[in-house]
Amino acid sequence: MNDLISIIIPAYKAQNTIEKSIFSVLNQEYINTEIIVIVDGLDDSTYDVVSRIDDSRIKLYKKENQGVVSAYKFGISKASGKYVMFCDSDDAFRPGYVNKAYELISDYNCDFVSFAYNVVDLNGQFVESIKNTLPTGLYQENDLKNVVIPHLVFNSFEREKMFIVLVLRWNKIYKKELIDSFFNQLDENCRQIEDNFFTTNVILNSKSFYICNDFICYDYLIGNASISSGYNDDKILEKYMYSIEKIADITKNATEINPHQVDLLAYDNARIVFRRCAKNKDFKTSSNLLKEIKNNSRIKNVKFSELKMIKNKIFYLGLKFNLFRFLYLVFKR
Repeated sequence: MNDLISIIIPAYKAQNTIEKSIFSVLNQEYINTEIIVIVDGLDDSTYDVVSRIDDSRIKLYKKENQGVVSAYKFGISKASGKYVMFCDSDDAFRPGYVNKAYELISDYNCDFVSFAYNVVDLNGQFVESIKNTLPTGLYQENDLKNVVIPHLVFNSFEREKMFIVLVLRWNKIYKKELIDSFFNQLDENCRQIEDNFFTTNVILNSKSFYICNDFICYDYLIGNASISSGYNDDKILEKYMYSIEKIADITKNATEINPHQVDLLAYDNARIVFRRCAKNKDFKTSSNLLKEIKNNSRIKNVKFSELKMIKNKIFYLGLKFNLFRFLYLVFKR
């Protein structure tokens, strides 16, 4: 008999999208699954939407709103499967994903498998495919030590090579025992780039994994009004930097990792935060954010020669020469 797979779906104000997500899982040909839905809010109408779906594989919970890490940790604590997968509540599994994931992780007896995925727009139209930097194949302990971990935190400022293994929860299948090994380290205060923190823990605690870039596993939705695309919190940079320091903390004993990678990760995410601010707020708010970024010690460690993409170079020069109005106008577009 095929092993039980626990598929965890954290949800917050997802009443308009979650049915599609759940049915993309229920309709998989691999049926020995439990779908654990955690509604992260006691008054969230998402709970009512899910409760109307009649399938015994669904286990529905609701809890006080405490963020996505708290929600998926709750889901992990309820999981009974030998393997664990994740789906976000506005995305969808592609046909055959669970079957392919089970086939590879059981055949290779590895700790996790990481797939390629599609980005889609609000109309469900294809935008692009994203692959892992590492090529398809099995990676074992020597590969981890010599190839993977030295580039774990931030591989390159080239867009297609930033992370040697994609830093996402939902494009992978994991052995439950792997996640259990670092479960207590998952910090519920990581409110931004929490998937980076999760994936870093995954790789540091793995002995082997498989990369599969020739199977598209998932449709990731862009263009929705999620928190990741807006700017509604004046402490958002602080939250990013909190997660980055947590990554620095868990990697400090991995001698293969150059700690400067954490500076590069901080720089790239600071630019992302500023872009969100410029698109959603006025110049005064954006200018104050730039001052905060410029004074950050990790940002100061990044050199112009390390940058690849033009937007990173523009951001660097704007910070260096205090061209705040220029940066605001460029990134607002």
